Amino acid sequence: MNTYTSNPAPIDPAGGFAGNTVTPFDYGTCPCHAAVQRSRDLVSVQRAATLAQSDQTAVAVNRSSNIVWTGKAADLFRSRLSRTAQYSASLAQDMETTHRLAWGSS
Repeated sequence: MNTYTSNPAPIDPAGGFAGNTVTPFDYGTCPCHAAVQRSRDLVSVQRAATLAQSDQTAVAVNRSSNIVWTGKAADLFRSRLSRTAQYSASLAQDMETTHRLAWGSS
């Protein structure tokens, strides 16, 4: 007959929950704050890049409107360019919303 006996380590109520090395109520440096800041920084970098690209798209759309060109290909080009400009503007708005959410403002 096999007998299994185990002597688990005593639980340290001040040593954190679920194996965390940070005591939840020690009011020291919480690793969550660093993780939130890294996420905010990443959102800010991506927001800046997205907004810059959106601005470049708007400039390209404006410049292309001066092209003298007619026909089905021109119509298709302008239609797709207009749709791309709308997508770009929508993406810029989404980035602004994401930025506000990441920084906790509405």
